[in-house]
Amino acid sequence: MARGKRKVTRRRRKTFSITNALFSLGFANILSQGIFGSNIMTFFLEGTGLGVPASGGGISLTELISRPDTLGAAAIANAQKNMVSMVFQSFGLAVTERVFKKLMAMPFRRIQSGIVKPLLGSGIRLG
Repeated sequence: MARGKRKVTRRRRKTFSITNALFSLGFANILSQGIFGSNIMTFFLEGTGLGVPASGGGISLTELISRPDTLGAAAIANAQKNMVSMVFQSFGLAVTERVFKKLMAMPFRRIQSGIVKPLLGSGIRLG
């Protein structure tokens, strides 16, 4: 009798990458700029009283919660209007991320072993 195939176990990374977090923030900023007309910090913190000045032009999360019908339609219209530019910006950022990681691989390894790992531990990595 033939053996059944064993399920391949996949392992997740148990580390937090600082550069992946920064590039993810860049992608989130492209989306919030194209859809809501404000950067990611202004979108989340405007109207909360945490010290972010009002931008005046964009939609914030507190405004979106208070008036979802009108501002939701405006966000959808902005997304449709800015779709092409968001795609090109995302593509450019993805290419930049790959080139940056290739160019900085050796310096990141040296910084990781000499500075980041002794200070922050093995759970956080630079690249």
